[in-house]
Amino acid sequence: MRVLAYILLLFLLQINISAQNTIHLCEGDTAENFAVPANNGSTYNWTIQGSSNIANIVSGNGTEHIVIDLNNTGVFWLHVLEIDANFCIGKDSVLVEVHPKPNPNISAVGPINFCQGDSVLLQVDSLYSSFLWNNNENSSYIYADITDDYFVSVTDINGCSNTSNSISVVSYANPIASFIVDGLCLDYPTYFIDQSIIPLGQSTSNIWYLGNGEIFYGDSVTYTYNQIGNYEVGLSIQNEFGCKDSLIQIVEVNSNPKADFTYDPLTISTLNPEINFTNTSLDAVPFLWHFGDSVFSVESDPLHIYEDPGIYEVMLIVEDDNECKDSLTKNIIMYYDFILHIPSAFTPNNDNDNDTFGPSGLRMEKYKTYDFQIYNQWGDRIFQTSDINEWWDGNNAPAEVYNWILIITDELGKVRQQNGVVTLIR
Repeated sequence: MRVLAYILLLFLLQINISAQNTIHLCEGDTAENFAVPANNGSTYNWTIQGSSNIANIVSGNGTEHIVIDLNNTGVFWLHVLEIDANFCIGKDSVLVEVHPKPNPNISAVGPINFCQGDSVLLQVDSLYSSFLWNNNENSSYIYADITDDYFVSVTDINGCSNTSNSISVVSYANPIASFIVDGLCLDYPTYFIDQSIIPLGQSTSNIWYLGNGEIFYGDSVTYTYNQIGNYEVGLSIQNEFGCKDSLIQIVEVNSNPKADFTYDPLTISTLNPEINFTNTSLDAVPFLWHFGDSVFSVESDPLHIYEDPGIYEVMLIVEDDNECKDSLTKNIIMYYDFILHIPSAFTPNNDNDNDTFGPSGLRMEKYKTYDFQIYNQWGDRIFQTSDINEWWDGNNAPAEVYNWILIITDELGKVRQQNGVVTLIR
């Protein structure tokens, strides 16, 4: 038996390593590949010299290629003995040093929950040869400004790599303050309506600054200004995470128009129920007429006809170019015309022509009370009724002249009386 005259080459991960070089590997790596050039008919005996807990051969012993697990840090010799088909022997060895893997730890300098537009500094506790964050940054620190789980992979001077702990960063979306204003008229309510954009799932608190020292809280605010002018109205909003936004608008409070109108004629009655209204308001146009009888109009100078006597509250609402309004109410009285027709004679002879006697007139069915009486020449009352449909039929009375009296309460509650004589003819 003779020893081979050449020195075998040792391969690690397909890289040629000359004998007696030190190979640097990392703790915990498994399935490290070692190999020598293969010769037909040769057998190979691989051994580890050193602490038994550093590494162990997993597979391939007896062949030119083995796989080793690296269990702990330390140094060991890896030997290989080759016996070829002629029983010639060759051997080689390599020194392997197993280094511990780095243990990077990242920390946050500042809050990891913040509002959109802010960021937090994340840094590694030690210096390494290279860094690669999961957002592709490659420095020892980064500024995280979006919601994500952040970690870094590092490699030390021995080529050992490891991944750090993870830090969850949350960036909360900011609310966007916005509001609209409805109603900008003196002594009328002004409505400040919140139109802010709030990210889904958030809640906010609102503070309103009305430009005159007044401060209110809530989603929307109603306020009545008592002086005209420009006001800097501000809305400040903040969500439960402390994210804020604000908005200021200039609000102009305007004076109001003055409503007024005239009407003609000044008095109306059941016989003359028409009345003309004329708008005399300054710098304003009619917005709505309300005639007090459930009838409305938007005409500038309307004509209206009332159906029934009574007192009517006529209201005119006017509006100017700033949509400011004013109103005025005046009372219109429609009088009742007491118009009756009472014949001077009647003939109760059952010929169906002028057989009964009584009054007829307009709107008698509207009377609140009715009392019709007949008296003879000696002052005796011979007929009385409270029914407007009941007339005197003569009651077998002799032909002569009789006195009558009519007392009513009209639609307006006024008591009216009328009297006269009638001749009964037979």
